[in-house]
Amino acid sequence: MSRWGALRAYTSLPAATGRRFLVVTLVGRIPATMGQLGALLLVGGATQSLTLGGATAAAFAVGQAAGGPVVGRAADRYGHRPAGLAAALSHTAALVLLVVCVGAGAPAWASLTSSAIAGFSVPQVGPLSRARWTALAHRGRLSADRLPTAMSFEGTGDEIAFVLGPALVGVIATAASPRTAVLVAAGLTVTTCVAFALHGTATLVGGGRGGSAAAGARVPPVPVLLLAVALTGLGCYFGSTQAGVAWRAEAAGAGGAAGLIYAVLGLSSALAGVLVPMLPASLSLVRRLWAGFVLLGVLSLPLAIIGGSNAGDLWVLALLIAFPGVTIAPILVTAYTLAEMAVPVERISWVMTLLTSSVVVGYAIGALVSGSLADRYGPAAPFLIALAASGVGAAAGTLGRRRLAALRPGTAAAGGAHAR
Repeated sequence: MSRWGALRAYTSLPAATGRRFLVVTLVGRIPATMGQLGALLLVGGATQSLTLGGATAAAFAVGQAAGGPVVGRAADRYGHRPAGLAAALSHTAALVLLVVCVGAGAPAWASLTSSAIAGFSVPQVGPLSRARWTALAHRGRLSADRLPTAMSFEGTGDEIAFVLGPALVGVIATAASPRTAVLVAAGLTVTTCVAFALHGTATLVGGGRGGSAAAGARVPPVPVLLLAVALTGLGCYFGSTQAGVAWRAEAAGAGGAAGLIYAVLGLSSALAGVLVPMLPASLSLVRRLWAGFVLLGVLSLPLAIIGGSNAGDLWVLALLIAFPGVTIAPILVTAYTLAEMAVPVERISWVMTLLTSSVVVGYAIGALVSGSLADRYGPAAPFLIALAASGVGAAAGTLGRRRLAALRPGTAAAGGAHAR
């Protein structure tokens, strides 16, 4: 198949799920990217305290990191429909409760608790959508050679959501109010996330098909741990880079430009995600993962030098941040594809949410450490931490080369972990 012919593989995806699923899974992941910033703006604006606003956003992130695997485990054990509906309705209620608490002038602990619950109950549309593609491939409804294309579609969807979600919050908060932005996130959750939970593909994973089997299905710990460490490094890269960009924008007296500059990273990543099927088949997934992290570090060097030395205008920063962005979606697509090969389908939802939570944990670590060091030492610290974070991912790929290289499509099934 030619490189351009590989892109035509995207046209086969609607036949496996229907066009409605593609729309629902794309739009359904946007609310999860709105909550953290929405909570920060809502609480920070109402209390005139960025410290409390930041703490509320942090509570959302901590809840999301902790709740992701719980939602995934419930989806494997009880099915995507009950787990997805419970998460979507709980998330919606928690966001509305946050708005009510802030509007009523409730104590700070009430806002923090509401935000943490909202984060904990994020419906996890992206990871669960990946689990459904995996199940489709295992059930023979999606050709095995189309699964990487489906994962590329998912990676691109993630990047689009990470760009559109915060941008949507900013636009709505400016045009109306932060309160409206949070309520819009709640409205999107109760519509699109519920639609995702009820879609016919939900019956392919967990519940009656794997509820009891999920408890006994074995997850190989080493490959999953290696992938989780690698994606924690990637998340740390996100948080550190964002902290460095925010410092530069604030120093230039254009704090609002930080979001726009950081969005360039997501846009270039989304474009690269679309083109992942064009990568040569001769490049193994393990080498692709390692090379992705190495290239991420190399392409980040100009950004670290210019950004860290406080040289150049902000438009230069926006240009330089586009280059490392082209490696991010390929890294994510590769990591999730390797996870699919390693894990029995009865536990795929849990592992996909675990990997997504690893990114969230890494982001929180990067943002916290880099933000603190940037206040003391300037922008060089966060950009250097970002380089180190890319090294963590490369190291995980190197140390796990043999374990990950041994994975093949159907490896978990061959080990007796599940039946198709």
